[in-house]
Amino acid sequence: MTNSAESADVDLPGQRPTWAAIDLDALAANFRTVKQQVGPAVSVMGVVKANAYGHGAVACARRLAAEGAEWFGVALPEEGAELRAAQIPGRILCLAGFWHAQAALCIEQQLMPVVYRLEMIDAFDRAAREKNVVVDVHVKVDTGMGRLGVRFNEVPEFADALRQFKNVRVDGFITHFAAADEPSCGPLTHDQIERFKTAVGVFRERGFAPTYYHLANSAAVFGQPAAWGNLVRPGGVLYGLWRDILAPNDRDVNLKPVMSLHSRIMLLKWVPPGETVGYGCTFEASRETLVATIPAGYDDGYMRALSNRGHTIIRGTYATVIGRISMDLTLVDVTNVPGVAVDDEVILMGASGGLAVTAEDIAKTCGTLSYEVTCGIGARVPRVYLGAGASPPS
Repeated sequence: MTNSAESADVDLPGQRPTWAAIDLDALAANFRTVKQQVGPAVSVMGVVKANAYGHGAVACARRLAAEGAEWFGVALPEEGAELRAAQIPGRILCLAGFWHAQAALCIEQQLMPVVYRLEMIDAFDRAAREKNVVVDVHVKVDTGMGRLGVRFNEVPEFADALRQFKNVRVDGFITHFAAADEPSCGPLTHDQIERFKTAVGVFRERGFAPTYYHLANSAAVFGQPAAWGNLVRPGGVLYGLWRDILAPNDRDVNLKPVMSLHSRIMLLKWVPPGETVGYGCTFEASRETLVATIPAGYDDGYMRALSNRGHTIIRGTYATVIGRISMDLTLVDVTNVPGVAVDDEVILMGASGGLAVTAEDIAKTCGTLSYEVTCGIGARVPRVYLGAGASPPS
């Protein structure tokens, strides 16, 4: 097995030949790029929520830990518990907080929640008292995103009420940008930074002394140095997703795609002119057409919106998706692919021979974001890990 996602041709004995190759060396290189960007005074959190954006949270966290990551970001306590079960070291921050009955789980698993409601802090405080411990939290301030967080104009009252909880220690403050990647939204981003600074000042005036303050997502890591604080939270850029999530002026960075998606041709057949293929008769052959059937479909995350629009790479040649993508199967026009044969590798996302189909390309075709593309690669698609720290397919 090679250590390059560009040549990730593998065998999966006893399984359907469709797989996602995860290049852990590329992940490590991207982490080092972020560290170099922010410098030694700023810690870098490896955000591995949503199964590491579809790449596999445990394998990615393990490699990031080997690269020196001391913080990991998850959305849910369940995701944090999965990392702990795999003996991932370091601090795990639950970015969406926790549900009512999960306070004890967070304490047992040494998970640090983000908090933003007095009721949840009260629940965490009571659970900590029962175990006779003091637990750390990060308080989230809503500076303009409008999702989770204490509204910036309600911080004084919240900070006053927070002082009643003796078994909860505020060790960090956090906010999240709404549009750090959009130059047209620069005034809002500036306002968010200033609102956050003001909120932190209010908490400090009331005796809170957090260790960490953090604002920067992937876009802000490369576009908003004033927002770095002393901890940054890169997500997509760690996985080599940047062309559609960094501001245009910040896209000249040395990042490497981590995931590629592969399959093989399972059937070849000639279709005469005038005949249609696939559901709904959306493609009609204008010439004698050699059609390849690929064992991957929208349940695998190869989006139906790519029907009659997507491109694959076969034998160093672009080949077009024809007809509607099915749940389990996709059809490709391989008439112009020299020497094409059954069992040939098909690159649905990735690079080969100077050609590339990126997650951003797929996202643009489908009218979505690269994050959704990688997160959507289905659970029935085995992940094959390449590079140092690689493990068997999962």
